[in-house]
Amino acid sequence: MTMSETRPTFQKKEMAISSTPYVYFPKGTELLAYAVEVTHENEVDADLLQKALDRTITRMPYLSDTLMIEGGAVYYASNPLPMEVGRGVGLRHVGGPETNYHMLDLTCEGKVTRFAMYHGFCDGQGLSMFMESVLYHYYCMHDGKDYDPCGIRTDAGTMTEAEEFDPASVQRSVSPDFEMPERKQQDAYHLPELTRHLGNDARDWGLQVSSERLMAVVKESGTSPSVFISMLLGEAVAATHPDADAPIVANVPISVRAMLGCDETFKNCSSRITLPLTGTPLDDLPFAQRAAQMRNILKTQMNPDIWRATYNMLNGLYAKRMEGATDYWEETKKPSTFTSVSHDTFYIDYIGRIRKTDYADKIVDVRFICKPPAGNTVHMNVIDHAGKFRIDCLACNDITELFDAFAQAFANHGLEVERKPEVRFELPETAWREGY
Repeated sequence: MTMSETRPTFQKKEMAISSTPYVYFPKGTELLAYAVEVTHENEVDADLLQKALDRTITRMPYLSDTLMIEGGAVYYASNPLPMEVGRGVGLRHVGGPETNYHMLDLTCEGKVTRFAMYHGFCDGQGLSMFMESVLYHYYCMHDGKDYDPCGIRTDAGTMTEAEEFDPASVQRSVSPDFEMPERKQQDAYHLPELTRHLGNDARDWGLQVSSERLMAVVKESGTSPSVFISMLLGEAVAATHPDADAPIVANVPISVRAMLGCDETFKNCSSRITLPLTGTPLDDLPFAQRAAQMRNILKTQMNPDIWRATYNMLNGLYAKRMEGATDYWEETKKPSTFTSVSHDTFYIDYIGRIRKTDYADKIVDVRFICKPPAGNTVHMNVIDHAGKFRIDCLACNDITELFDAFAQAFANHGLEVERKPEVRFELPETAWREGY
């Protein structure tokens, strides 16, 4: 590694093909951190947390890599600079000098640890792998026990090549009789109270509901948690906007790892599917029947051939752009279709749960924090932890009336909720393009 006046020159590795939608964001577009805030029962031991981080990086050294620009393309690069826990601080500017140019970051402050990422480096599942490993090693050392790793990547195991595989780097076989479904332009109702917001600040309206009670109602409806919760927010939209002039549509982010046969990768392997909550022939069905049918709509969109064919197309597009570009900064001046994607009425990111362990009760709360896409939609994060579903509605404008109706929708279905105080937060911009 050689040092420049600004940014070190790191050792280039493979091309970051699957990162293309993020790394080519236009200049001037916000590149904000995505983070997980974990609240512990007791104050965090920063020295022990650093040791847990070191053990995690020993097991998964690729998590300490960085990104570098050469010509018109972006590459992963080895970063030998130490990965250090930020002590007594909140979120930092990921990817720049503040984090030694690492694309993942870890800080602690009192009883809170915060894990952050740049989305061009990995996706939410990659961030979860990082978080779960650090927490596992931390509590094993803190409690003096060898807890069951429950599928968590620990330093008792060894790294495989599959963990660094780029999902968009190969062509995949598709069933001979497969035909890609026709993609129709999806009209969707957009909440009038949400206007484009270019700042880094956002607001969080949260609630908790018993996992046992919620899952009982979900099963009675023959559906899944993400569908059920989406339908309740859809009911809230309909209640607050009875004059909606377009269908209420949920946008559901998913990992496509299993469908592409790359379950182990930490790299970006996510996409999204849509759930039309109104404006279909299902509208007149009773709730439970409609919920079951909505689940089938999602399953239809989870056909592996759809995603294999999609990634075959992206493979060509991404590689051509990165290999053919002669100047990276000229590329970022071009229109980006990724930033103009319609995110429909709202986003629902069903995160599930961090892997269940014997120390789970020592983690009081887990909250995923991000800015809503383009700043003018609602982004709902759902996580199941410690016997409760935590459901956070993030927005950049006031959605108090909508959230009140959302809480009422739970009550209408016999579910008691605990409201969380509204929280305002600001996400730092990522700094990985600084210094070029």
